[in-house]
Amino acid sequence: MLSDFDLASKCKMHPYRPTRGMALPVFHDKVTLVTGASSGIGRALATALAQQGAHVALVARHETKLRELERQLASLPGRRLVIPADVRRPAEIRQCVADVLHEFGRIDVLVNNAGKGFCGRIDETPLEDLQDVMTTNFVAAFLFLQAIIPSMTRQRSGLIIQMSSLNGFSAVPLASAYAASKFALEAISESARMELKQHNVHVLVVRPGLTDTSFFDNAKNFRAQNPFPMTRFMSADEVARKTLRAAARHRRELVLTVDGKLLWWLKKLCPRLVERILGRYVKVRPVESPADERANRS
Repeated sequence: MLSDFDLASKCKMHPYRPTRGMALPVFHDKVTLVTGASSGIGRALATALAQQGAHVALVARHETKLRELERQLASLPGRRLVIPADVRRPAEIRQCVADVLHEFGRIDVLVNNAGKGFCGRIDETPLEDLQDVMTTNFVAAFLFLQAIIPSMTRQRSGLIIQMSSLNGFSAVPLASAYAASKFALEAISESARMELKQHNVHVLVVRPGLTDTSFFDNAKNFRAQNPFPMTRFMSADEVARKTLRAAARHRRELVLTVDGKLLWWLKKLCPRLVERILGRYVKVRPVESPADERANRS
């Protein structure tokens, strides 16, 4: 039997034609797992899925915030499963997936949303911070895919939503660790799309732009070192709405915000111009002489 996602892809005219601004109602009764569900985009996606009648597994480190969200969603259709877990720990990822399969018997939708940022020059990025960002943003997503793909291939249907970033296709100064993690996420997403197509499992890559969440407050060194202007934010609710709409329409990728779409095309057509514009925001640091370097170390 074809899933709603498969039916949508095979119909020239989508069977669900929404009113303007409405998400397509294809997530009713779907079992969804959302990482990073305690705040920001993850919380908004979990809420939007619940509003459509999905069963939502809420995954994040902060159990108190997850319980609060569970209470807020109690009046909506579908069931909730709260799973406090640190996605940097492989054993907790495996247990998380096992808990969802035990509770619901299947997983229809995986939303790899958990993420963190770091701001700093390459030569000033500690190894432990690089590893932390890569583990949270990339390795965890990879391990969730490994854990969930077998059940999706057995049921011959599924949807994987990979929450990337504009930095997943365009690196910027002072964000090498974050951009590297998102480039890696995009790479496994492309591989997964090709590997899973024969099993009717769809992969959507979403690239949000500036979003009004606590992400930037939590990103290490961001407030102190970020040189870029922070204007024209999109709300997390709008990101969630557009993401589910794109998923229901079987889109492969989604670039958000006007600035993000402009960057997407400039990066393709004029990559040197993009580098020149972004490079202007980086303050020139004077090169230290060997004597100055020794003095600073002493």
